[in-house]
Amino acid sequence: MSQRQSSRMGLCVDNFEKIGYLCLAVVALCYLAAMLVGMFAAFPLGLIGLVALVGVGALLIKVIRERRANAEDDHYSKTVDQ
Repeated sequence: MSQRQSSRMGLCVDNFEKIGYLCLAVVALCYLAAMLVGMFAAFPLGLIGLVALVGVGALLIKVIRERRANAEDDHYSKTVDQ
């Protein structure tokens, strides 16, 4: 396999990976929307799930912010071979 074919194949795989992540994001958003509708439909007890969902979302945002601000993680992700 030539260098050119190899780079094109890598580009194709990269595009499929992006499409896969996009599909997963769409499904996750639809799932979250369905959960929110269900929690409001079961109003008094649904608030418990809504509070839990907000808590998980806040923790996820915290983790993403910490990861983006950590230069050491960036260094290792760029230099360490997998």
